[in-house]
Amino acid sequence: FKGSIMKFLVLSIILVLSLFAGELKLQSGSVMGLTSVLGDSKIDPKNDNLLTNLSIDGDDITTLKGTISVEMALFKSQNADRDENMLETLEVEKFTKSIYTIQSVEDTKAPSVYILKGELDLHGVKKALDFNATITQDDMILSIDAKSKINVEDYGIEMPCLLGFTMCVDENVEINGVAVFNK
Repeated sequence: FKGSIMKFLVLSIILVLSLFAGELKLQSGSVMGLTSVLGDSKIDPKNDNLLTNLSIDGDDITTLKGTISVEMALFKSQNADRDENMLETLEVEKFTKSIYTIQSVEDTKAPSVYILKGELDLHGVKKALDFNATITQDDMILSIDAKSKINVEDYGIEMPCLLGFTMCVDENVEINGVAVFNK
């Protein structure tokens, strides 16, 4: 009889806790990679087609976990010819997706400022990557605005150069991600 009560209590606790963990439903979002051609212009391809699988326990932002992924072929900038070259450089036929996994969230104690700690899987290479993020929420909405920087050579991507080595695409890329979720 005691075993049945104990099982009931454990199952009840698990059920109650699972009610507080909620999947976040993406309302809108995008990822942009900001770089430039050295000595020339900015390059800012954007992808508005995020795929997310994120959850949070109640209103505790530090429990945010899950994945955000993008189809690499869907990045577009203001220049279609350059986009074609970019997609070739990124080998999107071979490396179709990029996935960021949020493993933990650190509260910086500054209002709405957090550090997303996780792993970026890009071009077949997985590396730890942190994002500085502003995260706000109200009753039913959670908003994330996150920024980080990578060197694409760390992921096996060699940026192209024009005219020899005088006009190369900068290998340092700032990643900006914004997303709004329904809780």
